Amino acid sequence: MRLLRTMLLATLACGVLCTYSVDAFAQKKKKKKERTHAELENTHWSLFEMNGEPVVTPADSKEVYIKLVDKKSKLEGYTGCNLITGNYDLGKETIEFSAATTERFCTDMSTEKYVMTALNDANRYVLNGFHLMLYKDTYLLAVFEAKYYEE
Repeated sequence: MRLLRTMLLATLACGVLCTYSVDAFAQKKKKKKERTHAELENTHWSLFEMNGEPVVTPADSKEVYIKLVDKKSKLEGYTGCNLITGNYDLGKETIEFSAATTERFCTDMSTEKYVMTALNDANRYVLNGFHLMLYKDTYLLAVFEAKYYEE
């Protein structure tokens, strides 16, 4: 009888602890995905606004984006026509890009020209939640929005 009671208590304890462990793990994993703001580096920044107007990516196109890769201070991205490559240099709120593109010709290169001018003219940035705003002094050049994709 004593052995049966011990086995019953051990089974009950294991059930409670296993349930707690699974719930705790699920909650921890869930909390990890909740974001309150974006990080400047290693984030996919999709062009959100240019020239004060929202940017809408056509269904048959890839979105315009930049990504600042922190380990090497490398800039990568896409202008809507060509790939962006280059470097960046960060200060506390300052930023400097050295950017270039591949040289493919597209019929409408207005977005590419705008993005490249914004990158090469930017000297300051502001992070506001999930938005990256690039400025030349006090003039807003472009707004990018953080995008996170499931891995």
